[in-house]
Amino acid sequence: MVLFVAPSLPFVAPTFEGDLGAQGAVEESLRSAFTATAAQGAWPTGSWRIFIHPDAVSFETATGAPPGRSGQWVGDTLHLRPWDQLRRRDLGAVLRHELTHRRLTGKGLRRWVEEARCLWAEAHHRPPKAWPGLPPLPFQERLDRALAGGTTRDQVWAYRWLRAWLRRESLPEPPSRRVPEPDAWVKEAGTSADPVTVVWPAERLRGPLTVNGQPLSHQPGKTWRFQGRVRFSDTFLVRDLRGTVKIRAESQGWQVSWTIARPAWIAAATEGELGAEAPFESRRALAAVLDRWLEGHPNQHPGGTLCPLTHCAVVRGTASADTVRAVRRAPELDLDPRWAFFTGSAGGWSLSSREVWGEGPADPGGSVEVQGDRWLSWERTLSALQVAALKRDLKPGLIPGQRGLKLGDSGPYAMEDLRLAAGRHFGWTTWPSNACEGEWRTDGSLRLKGCGWGHNVGLCLATARFRATNGATAEQILTEAFPASWRTP
Repeated sequence: MVLFVAPSLPFVAPTFEGDLGAQGAVEESLRSAFTATAAQGAWPTGSWRIFIHPDAVSFETATGAPPGRSGQWVGDTLHLRPWDQLRRRDLGAVLRHELTHRRLTGKGLRRWVEEARCLWAEAHHRPPKAWPGLPPLPFQERLDRALAGGTTRDQVWAYRWLRAWLRRESLPEPPSRRVPEPDAWVKEAGTSADPVTVVWPAERLRGPLTVNGQPLSHQPGKTWRFQGRVRFSDTFLVRDLRGTVKIRAESQGWQVSWTIARPAWIAAATEGELGAEAPFESRRALAAVLDRWLEGHPNQHPGGTLCPLTHCAVVRGTASADTVRAVRRAPELDLDPRWAFFTGSAGGWSLSSREVWGEGPADPGGSVEVQGDRWLSWERTLSALQVAALKRDLKPGLIPGQRGLKLGDSGPYAMEDLRLAAGRHFGWTTWPSNACEGEWRTDGSLRLKGCGWGHNVGLCLATARFRATNGATAEQILTEAFPASWRTP
């Protein structure tokens, strides 16, 4: 491989927007990163921007990026996370990675090849004398799919593989995957008497879009409708869909609406939350909860639609045939649909709906401490400025039975309100769960110690996986998760 060494060019200054108070610190690292990546490729001509977002929600809304990403390009704009988060990371490595993406624009590289070169540039000023050998084409395609919009498990594997490939180490095997039955969704493809519509907001779906092999022109207001199987390009966040799909071009991106039969949504949400590799009995259990949840929460968004995010349930696309079977075999759950909730991990500390929202049953369900669960326990410290921001945002006061926390002499504030406000302002890992205790410090900061990820109410998915792995049935898992007081009156 012949290496191209770009000529040394003067720093091309961007226009800064957003949190201009952080501009000086970012620009200092930016100049160094610009010089350090000069050998990775020529810098494109034309103006460019850097937008330093004021909070994590703003960054993730503008880019659709997952929590682990610190920066992401959208057109000629490099979006960066809030300075409070950036300064805790290796900003130089972040910028070298992102500037290399810019230098490789238009080179026609496969997604995985470009990502590998950007990872290399984080720690090296020049490309290697020779890159490692290329894997077979089907394997390259799988890497591209994982990076473009795979599950968290797929993406973790892809980045582990890329780093091992660059270091010429032993390469990790890809996650196992099941091939859906060709006709698994024929009966679910059309509308039904009880359809569900999932809407991906346009601001989360950006960039070029190819559907069923044909590129769509992004003319705001233009609409396309598809029936049956809809295949998206590898770079798109949404996977293949089967059903009725409406795509609308909007100024922020592409809005995708997917209308399917109720069982198809339950399967897609079950797989989105647990993953296709989760034990079969855990998928049966979650499917039973989602079936009841639909009864009690028909109007989550305007028009009775659902979102594909944790606000409703994570949906990435059509589920595997194995998950479809789990839905068909899900037990009937005698549960008041108003309290049919699930949470990512309770960390062994379940809460009742009364403790979290101030209404519903007062008895917490059961969960276990799962060794190896990253959310088994956690600790966080919120600065005095962060605490002050929460106090400005929220009103004190609790409903009888609701868990709360005082912030100095102020409060108490509802724990759920504090968690959600901290997530919107500072990122969703800032205050991971409601099952926690707080220690107010004299400097105005707040020290938190807790367990779990989410609101800690209902079926704990970490527990469901663990119990199913150890031989429990879905019926046993559900009986432990939901006390008698949660059942249908």
